[in-house]
Amino acid sequence: MIKLRIILETKEDVIREIAISKQENLEQLHHSIIKHFKLDEFEMASFYSCNADLELGEEISLFDTSENGIPSNIMSNNSISSLLFKEESQLIYVYDFLKMWRFHIQFVEENKNLESGCIKSVGEVPDQAPEIKFEEEKKEEFDPYGDAFDDSDEFDNYEY
Repeated sequence: MIKLRIILETKEDVIREIAISKQENLEQLHHSIIKHFKLDEFEMASFYSCNADLELGEEISLFDTSENGIPSNIMSNNSISSLLFKEESQLIYVYDFLKMWRFHIQFVEENKNLESGCIKSVGEVPDQAPEIKFEEEKKEEFDPYGDAFDDSDEFDNYEY
């Protein structure tokens, strides 16, 4: 069994720690999240691989959404242990594509003595999904001279 921490990205703390078999697939994890957060089972959802900075990687969808004969990566084809296997392992889970509930999932530990289910529950899911911005912040362009030439009046006292 492995322990996972699932955090709803919202202003209030909404966290569930669950124990689940590492042999289960992501579709079974999806159903576990729905159960423990008391969500509607009829909404679409996807997992996303991500790096340490939580930048979204490959989508792992609930159903096959392939186009042009290129198969899509689906939850039932991915075991939990293939993606969540050490402390640095994490996923993003997006639930209900109209409201865009976003969850951060991280591996906590592997422990043979855990029983499947919710180990810890903090907070309640709010009525409204939090507004999440998926756009990249614009960075100011680097100016190597900075404000070095802002006081150009200092050269007025020199004769040419």
